[in-house]
Amino acid sequence: MTTFTIPEARRRAVAGQLLPAPKGTSILDLVRHVGYLQLDPTNSIARSHLLVLWSRLGDFDEIELERLRWETRELYEYAAAIMVTSEHPIHKTHMRRFPDAYGGPWPAELQKWMRDNGALRRSIKTQLRKNGPTAGRELEDISKRSWRSTGWTNNRNVSRMLELMHTKGELVVAGRSGQQRIWDLAERWLPKDSERLTDTQADRRVMERSARNLGVATAAEVRREFFGGGPWPGPEPAFRTLVREGTLIPVEVEGLKGERYVHREMLEVRAQRRNFTTFLSPFDPLIRNRKRSNELWNFDFKIEIYVPKAKRQYGYFVLPILHGDDLVGRIDPVFDRKTGVLEIQGVWWEQEKKEVPLQKPLERLAAFVGAESIRT
Repeated sequence: MTTFTIPEARRRAVAGQLLPAPKGTSILDLVRHVGYLQLDPTNSIARSHLLVLWSRLGDFDEIELERLRWETRELYEYAAAIMVTSEHPIHKTHMRRFPDAYGGPWPAELQKWMRDNGALRRSIKTQLRKNGPTAGRELEDISKRSWRSTGWTNNRNVSRMLELMHTKGELVVAGRSGQQRIWDLAERWLPKDSERLTDTQADRRVMERSARNLGVATAAEVRREFFGGGPWPGPEPAFRTLVREGTLIPVEVEGLKGERYVHREMLEVRAQRRNFTTFLSPFDPLIRNRKRSNELWNFDFKIEIYVPKAKRQYGYFVLPILHGDDLVGRIDPVFDRKTGVLEIQGVWWEQEKKEVPLQKPLERLAAFVGAESIRT
């Protein structure tokens, strides 16, 4: 069995995430490669999906991103992420399986709530068919049974139904007004003649990409990365088929317990650019799996957005620092849009990691967000 050192596993993990992307890589190419860009409303520096693109592409054309989303529709929103529309056949299998594949009592309860509010579901479709793209707040609530939750969704019947219909593939996000989503019927937005895949075919495609992106990973990691980390693991048979035919190759990583797998295309990977330094979004795919980040980089990372300020160890929206193929520290920049200042509130280096120059990546970040100066 092939054995990798931890640095060799890191190299494949970073290369699998196109950090940095080869010259000439387009926005569309990059989203297709990583599979999706997770959306998050936090904007202390820039939106997370923009930071993920910037970390790989450097400065890019945000107007082009918007054009791909709303004009050519080569990208679209699904499952709180931006995805490639040409991969809708994969996503359709997820839509078909929702929510039954979760297991446990929750799917039955959810299905019952949707049945009890069938009139609301039909009314939403009727309103959209008649009025065209519409903001959720403008849709009438005729629910028969309220959505009950201990969280913020309690009694938000229309928004909850919109989310569920969206997950089932009946509705799409057709635009945004700030962070307010504009909804429309999926039949007017998504391709009608797209390829039809079986569940197994779709699982196979996503697991293959997952294995490439992860570089070296456990079976559970490859399967859990299915459809962007959830909502359920890819089935075992599709994974085993990829192993049996030699697409996924068993390997060991020195110092780590258990068997791992590498995609055959990732067996040979060029060394990373040693002078490449960038900052990662807290939601970056490279570090999304916190357990894996700990194992490969000894990098214990938590998002402290919801931690009271006095109890934060680092900061509100701290960015990991990637240097070559190593996570060497973290930085806490905040962009004051009123003054045009990118303020660096703290830099922390990982134990036993050498400090690296940050001026150039900071200048690139400042130029990207439109800051006029940097305050350290």
